[in-house]
Amino acid sequence: MVRRPYRPEMPEDPAAAIRSLRACRDAMIGIAIRVRIGGQVYQMVHAVIAAIDALAAELTAEADYFMPLSPGATEGQRKVEEEKAAWERGEIPWRK
Repeated sequence: MVRRPYRPEMPEDPAAAIRSLRACRDAMIGIAIRVRIGGQVYQMVHAVIAAIDALAAELTAEADYFMPLSPGATEGQRKVEEEKAAWERGEIPWRK
């Protein structure tokens, strides 16, 4: 019997994975705002968004990684968003 080679739990480049998830999530939101609310495509799009959010939570240990800041965000919240962007660009090492 042949054994599979060891595969790590986390992707080799989590920042690239998060960038791809962000692009896909944005595309799904674009579809959701253009189709009938409550229709089959709308429901499927939201299922994909939920799966993307779950994977992002696993990769980042943050359940709300993609949630946008509100206009009244504090300076600390803005700093966290800037740090997330730096992780995704690869400017600082990935955590976890």
